[in-house]
This record gives sequence, structure tokens and C-alpha cells, in this order.
Amino acid sequence: MEKITNFFVSKIIHKEIHNISGQIIGKLNDLILDFSQEKPTVVYIQITNWKKSFYLSADALDIFKDEEEKYHIKINSESLTIKFPGEDDIFLVRDFLDKQIVDINGKKVERVNDVRLGNINSKWQLVAVDIGTRGLLRRLGVEYPFIILTEALKYRLRNKLIIWDDVQTLSTGVNNLQLQMPASKIETLHAADLADIIEDLDTKSRDILFHSLNNQKAAEVLEEIETDVQVNLLKSMSDEKASDILEIMPSDEIADILEEMDEDRVEKLLTHMDEESQDEIRELMEYEKETVGSIMSKDFLTFLPDVTVSDVFKWIQGNAPDEDESYYIYITNDKDNLIGVTSLFSLITSKPDIKLYNIMTTRPKSLRDTDEIEDAIGLMHKYNLVSIPVIDEDNNLVGVVSLNDSIHEHSRLRRVAL
Repeated sequence: MEKITNFFVSKIIHKEIHNISGQIIGKLNDLILDFSQEKPTVVYIQITNWKKSFYLSADALDIFKDEEEKYHIKINSESLTIKFPGEDDIFLVRDFLDKQIVDINGKKVERVNDVRLGNINSKWQLVAVDIGTRGLLRRLGVEYPFIILTEALKYRLRNKLIIWDDVQTLSTGVNNLQLQMPASKIETLHAADLADIIEDLDTKSRDILFHSLNNQKAAEVLEEIETDVQVNLLKSMSDEKASDILEIMPSDEIADILEEMDEDRVEKLLTHMDEESQDEIRELMEYEKETVGSIMSKDFLTFLPDVTVSDVFKWIQGNAPDEDESYYIYITNDKDNLIGVTSLFSLITSKPDIKLYNIMTTRPKSLRDTDEIEDAIGLMHKYNLVSIPVIDEDNNLVGVVSLNDSIHEHSRLRRVAL
């Protein structure tokens, strides 16, 4: 027989275990893992014998394969170290197989069908997860019949493995497999990819993953998630925590989410925010859903016309506004009336002492806050704009609406209508 150093767990589960004298001491029922290591390590094994279970150290575990590809398990020590499991111990079969994981590299949720262990530095460690059909067939004991069938059809049934470094666990029902924040690998993903993953998860795993994120990342992800999922995630959080995350987001995004929540919860969330944020959000929530005012952003840059290019750059460097806010610079008079607009590109290509009124476009295209979202899309498409200023009945600049937000909200409203 050949002693092997890596194998699929399904090949040895429920197999008989022999001691060093060749006697059968029971059947392998499960393996207990230590997830505190760089790679999860098997620390001891669960053996069943006459309906009773006992636990032995995994240090003496040897795996062999005979000429017929059958697996054999042996304990290579005369002195067997009995172990006693703790409440938070993680059992590979019970707690890990069939559970959801995140493939960091593939940026999607997968199900664990089988696990590959390898002997590294005399320790059995989890080196890869099988998420493919072949892994499931292997566990069901019908792998080889299907291989013969698929080969006859000139199709090769392959293993679909994810190496452990590309895996992020979500939940196994035990506390020590919860996501760790903020060092979690999951936070390296783009917010849009992470949003897709969260939407694919069951409710419990979804909450665990989202709650593990730091507030900044959570806010970025929340912006990308569908409205019904947004609401459910916030329902699972305390008012204070939910408000902290919401306040990082643009006011228009917050208003959109709160519109879908009951009034009592909305008031509780708003009371945890600063007064300025409350006022902005309440103002946005007063607009009809299909109007520009309901989706406009209150975050934009305005300056008086006699301000120099140098002064604008000094302000930007000192305040570090979001990239979306600084694409266009809006010029207003001392009554907040919109009188012009210029782009960041124009600022960059202008001399530092030039004043804004010398480079601004006068009578810029704008929308009324009561105009319909569909009109905003048409106007921005016609003039090739990525965003457009919004004014009220007195020509005061009250917000900015982006093409992306307009299209997204218009599509959402159409889906709701259907």
C-alpha cells in the first residue's frame, strides 16, 4: 500500500480505523479543525465504536491507498492520546461541508462539496475546497460511474478546486468561524462585487458578512445593494450602528433607503444623525419619487465668481471632497443663484491667478427639482453630461443629479411598477 500525503475527506469518512496492531478500533466519523492557524489544521479525529464516540489526536493519523484505489486509515502510535472536544470546536463534516463560502478570487458565493487535506510539516491541513459537481458525486459514492459515463460522451468530469488562500468562510454555526474585522480578506473586494456576493447569500450569512465590515466599507457596499436587501440589513442592526453607516453615504442615497422603511424606525435613525444631515434627508424625502429632487445629491462644490483657481485647489486639498463631487465646480452669486459652471479639467489647464468668472460657462444647463427623472436622463444624454445642477423656483442651486443615479432610479421605479 502507498502512504499518501493528500486526499479528499470524502474518501476516508466512515472508513474503518486500525491501530498499530492492525485491530479495528472504530470508524472515522469526523475531523476537528483548528481555524486559528494560517491553514485550518486537523487537531484530532472523532471515532465511533458501537454507537459511542471518542476522540484521538490527529498527530498519529496515517492514510494509505491500495492498488484498487481504496483508502485505509491507521493510527501509528501505541499510546493513544484521548481528547475531549470543546463547545466551540469546529467539525469538518458537521460544520463545514455543504456550507457557503466566498471565493475571493472568483468574487462569488460557493458551496463546499468536499475538502482536500494535505500533510504539511507533519500536520494535516485544509489546502483546498472542492465546489464542483465531481466533489458532490464523490461524497455520494457515485464518482466513478459518472466518470465512465462522461468519458463515453467525450466529456471530462473535472474537480473544481479553490485553494484555501482564496476562501473566506462565512458561518458554520459556531462563533470562531465568524468573519474577523477589519483584517478579513473579504474587505479586499470592490464594493460592487461584495454587494453581488451579499445578495446571493442566505439571510443569516448575509448579516454575518455585512456586520463584519468596517463602517466605511459597509456604507460603500450598502450603496450597491438592492433596496429590499438594504432595508433588511439595516433592520438587523442597532439604530446607532445603522445611523453611523448611513451618515457616511450621500444624503440622496440615505433618503432612498429610508423611504422604504417604516416611519418609527426612520425617526429613530434620524435622531442619531447630526442636525444638518437630518435636515437634508428630510428635505429630500419630501419630493415625489419620480422627481429629480428625490435623487439629487446635496454634496457639490460651489464658489463665488471672483475666487481664483489657486484658491479652489487649496480648498480641495484641505477638504478632500469625494471624486464625484469635484468633477464639476459650480459658481453662484451671494444669493446662491446658479450663474456658471466649470470643470476640474478647466481648472487644471488654467493659470492659478485666473478667476472663476473668466473660465466658467455661463447659463449652464440645469434642471428644476420638480422635473421628472426621465427628463434628466434625456438632457444629460443630449449634451453628453455626467451630472447636472438642480435649481429651485428661485434659481437657487439646491443639488446635483448624476446620470448614473438617474438611470439606476428610473430602472428601479420601472421594475417596481411591473
